[in-house]
Amino acid sequence: MANLPVRLEERPNAEFMSPTGKVPFLKLQSFLVSEFLPVVDFLAKRNVKLSAGLTDLERGDMHAHMALFDDILKNVEVTKCRYGSVYLFPLNLILPRVKWREVNNYLTAVDWKSKSQECVMDLADRCFKSMSSKLDHNEYFFGDSPTELDALAFGHFYTILTTELPNMELKNCLRRYSNLTEFCQRIDKKYFVPGTEAKK
Repeated sequence: MANLPVRLEERPNAEFMSPTGKVPFLKLQSFLVSEFLPVVDFLAKRNVKLSAGLTDLERGDMHAHMALFDDILKNVEVTKCRYGSVYLFPLNLILPRVKWREVNNYLTAVDWKSKSQECVMDLADRCFKSMSSKLDHNEYFFGDSPTELDALAFGHFYTILTTELPNMELKNCLRRYSNLTEFCQRIDKKYFVPGTEAKK
């Protein structure tokens, strides 16, 4: 979206290559920056800002919507089956158990472990509804140009729509918002070509 020359490498062990154990991460010469917001900040310090044209009020609105992904969707998306699917035996059994303990501790700490599936899906639906309302009939969340919110939303929504999950409820919930699924199709078509790197 920022027209940067990039080389995309998909690796099953990307999480273990990241300094924080979280993806995405960016390697640029001797710099290794992990997680979405630190990558955005790193690029902003080099004058690469998708949201440069936004007002302070719009930028605040963008960050509020981005927080929905961290506060809600991040807790809904990870499944044991999905996590282990990229590893061969015996890692496909061992690593999901290790990750399960880590995620379980995190969900307990943020008071999500006791939430019912119905409650979790209701929270996800509220997130989708808010994002759908924000997007409305625009090409991007803030009009005609992409922002960091568009990049973050695409990453989450596209993954939900294209990943086989043991329970399809989350995918079906997202599909109820046709403008969000159409948004994903537009971004995919505009910035990505199947089997190749991102377009410039």
